[in-house]
Amino acid sequence: MSLKEIFIEPLIPSGLIYLLFLLGGIAVILQYVWIRKRLTRPKAMTLSLLRLFTLVLLTSFLFNPFSLEKKESKVLPSLAILLDTSPSMGLPGRGGKGNRLDEAKALLLEGQNPLLRSLSEKFDVSLYSIGQSLMPLREDELAPLKAGKKKGDPTDAVRILNRKVSLAILLSDGNLKWDERASAGFPMLSIPLGDSKEYKDILVKAVKSPNLAFRGREIGIDVTIKSYGYRGMTLPVVLKDGDRIIAAKEIRIHESPLEIALTLPFASERVGQHNLSLSVPVQTGENITFNNQIDLSIKVARDKIRVLMVSGTPSLNYRFMRMALKNDPSIDLLSFVILRTPSDVLNVPIQEQSLIPFPVDTLFSKELNHFDLLIFDNLPSHLYISPNYYGAIREFVREGGGLAMIGGPHLMDGGRFLRTPLEEVLPVKLIGREGYRRESPQTVRLSRVGKTHPITQLSLDEKENENLWRDMPALDGINLLEPKAFKNVLLEGADGASRPILFADHYGKGRTLILGTDFSWKWYMGMVSRGKSHWAYLRFIERMVRWLTKDVSLNPVQIAFPETPGEAGQELEFRIKMKEENISSHLKGKTLLSIFNSEGAKVESHLKGSESSGEYLGSFIPKREGTYRIKVEFPNGVQEEFVTIGRPIEEREGAPDHERLKAISVSTGGNVLARGDDFLKEINTYGARGEKRFIEEKRSPLWNLPYILLTLLALLSTEWFLRRRWGLI
Repeated sequence: MSLKEIFIEPLIPSGLIYLLFLLGGIAVILQYVWIRKRLTRPKAMTLSLLRLFTLVLLTSFLFNPFSLEKKESKVLPSLAILLDTSPSMGLPGRGGKGNRLDEAKALLLEGQNPLLRSLSEKFDVSLYSIGQSLMPLREDELAPLKAGKKKGDPTDAVRILNRKVSLAILLSDGNLKWDERASAGFPMLSIPLGDSKEYKDILVKAVKSPNLAFRGREIGIDVTIKSYGYRGMTLPVVLKDGDRIIAAKEIRIHESPLEIALTLPFASERVGQHNLSLSVPVQTGENITFNNQIDLSIKVARDKIRVLMVSGTPSLNYRFMRMALKNDPSIDLLSFVILRTPSDVLNVPIQEQSLIPFPVDTLFSKELNHFDLLIFDNLPSHLYISPNYYGAIREFVREGGGLAMIGGPHLMDGGRFLRTPLEEVLPVKLIGREGYRRESPQTVRLSRVGKTHPITQLSLDEKENENLWRDMPALDGINLLEPKAFKNVLLEGADGASRPILFADHYGKGRTLILGTDFSWKWYMGMVSRGKSHWAYLRFIERMVRWLTKDVSLNPVQIAFPETPGEAGQELEFRIKMKEENISSHLKGKTLLSIFNSEGAKVESHLKGSESSGEYLGSFIPKREGTYRIKVEFPNGVQEEFVTIGRPIEEREGAPDHERLKAISVSTGGNVLARGDDFLKEINTYGARGEKRFIEEKRSPLWNLPYILLTLLALLSTEWFLRRRWGLI
């Protein structure tokens, strides 16, 4: 022990200790003087020195002297090895020897100097697999590990391992999900697996097509074909409807990799669901063959809904309703706005007038039956339409047409519809006079019938639907109308008197509707002014038109599929919503729900009740990809829907994506470890940054040392012995 290793921490102030030293010295001198009177000088000096050494030793303990021993230690940096188990890891690895996962196992476990063993000597290593989730692994679980069914996502690993590890090594082919916004508290080094130069595949990478087409009208299906490992060949891209080829185009593959975009035409005269397949021929040596084909469904509807709209005056109500109708691609709208009455006198020759006369005779005597829906918007009909045409309008509705009348001061044309053919068509009582009020604004609420009626059912969730209507902005103008039957009232005022506002009824084969306000445009602009979406207004207009034109989409049974597409081998659950109470009891029959695969074979399915009244949950497990037909039978008919089962587009590619690995590593402050490099050297370089060192200090008080205590005891014993021998005791 050297003096450099001895330190002091005084128990009392140092000045006081020095004072004690001084007092002790004085006491020793006085003792010497006293002893000198009885003993000789050498003996007195000997006893005084012994007493002085004893006092100095005892007083020095007040400095609390101790020895300090320092020892530097280091903690092994923590290292996480992340092994990708995405489906593409089951594809052939480098040289065709085993798959990419086997390539990773060999790198970790095999060879003269296995990577896992070498890393364990310098790091605190933990193993994980990245598939559907981050899973810890033991070394003995590596060998039997297989590729999974879900694409891995290192983002989850970054979140879980943050601040737990100093470094991570990712072994993957790059076919991973990754959130570029993710921030890691540690660098991630990537070891790329697979060889993009050896990979061979031709796949349908992407397909973009509308879900709805119209009979006899051609649409384009945009297709992207991607090729790896093939050159100098021409291949057909074929679109089939069942077994019938309906379109085909050739593509020329001249380099690798290569992406080719093309458009295939599709048109059909057959209304209904068309289950199509788009494919390229499988080539020799392809690593994946399931991605050479993709299934898609397109519903072909009849010609566009033809709507004739006549407005008595330009207004915001007309503007926003027209915009909503034009916003629907399935509607072909012909609209007229009356800008001047027949009695207006213009001192301008007819050939120089830009306003055309309203073609009443052509529309109501020749063309009316070519429309599906007739809308009168606040129209003073007597000024433009002869009462002789009211009979034609009645027959139009009786034979299946739709009639809608939108409110305002001229909704009932001053009571002139009384005792005309329109009186029996309309769902309100005619009293021979006009009733229109602009009092305090009126909010609306659903009537008992309106809660389940297709027009006002903006959401399948009953509470959410009621809230949507309750939140609608108040209306400033209301027509005072009385329904022929309360079952015809869908909306009513929520403030003060419950005045009916929206009426709907059947007449013959057709349907009629009256909206008793000319301020429904506030359901659009009012929501926008609140910073909310206006979709509820657009949804209302859409469902109004669909109901009036008897669109099958408003059937009493609705089948709703989840937003995420179904995948083979995984249970697909969907909802069946019954809108009529008498249908619900029929659901108890086991034959109500039937599901068929693309070959027509029946698939096992299950049906169970839901917490919501009139709603049920159907489910089945598709064993393979393809288009499945869901059939729901109810007392008044049958509802069918189709669902396509496949794999997500992003999982159809199996080519190694080493650029993705580079992006992941760079974003976390790491790097890609290229083959041929000294893995350990670069890993150790990154690991040194996370190396932690600490100094361990050991303190030993000197007064606790045996030889110090023995010295003190020896001094006291010697002094006592000499005093006794020399006769002082």
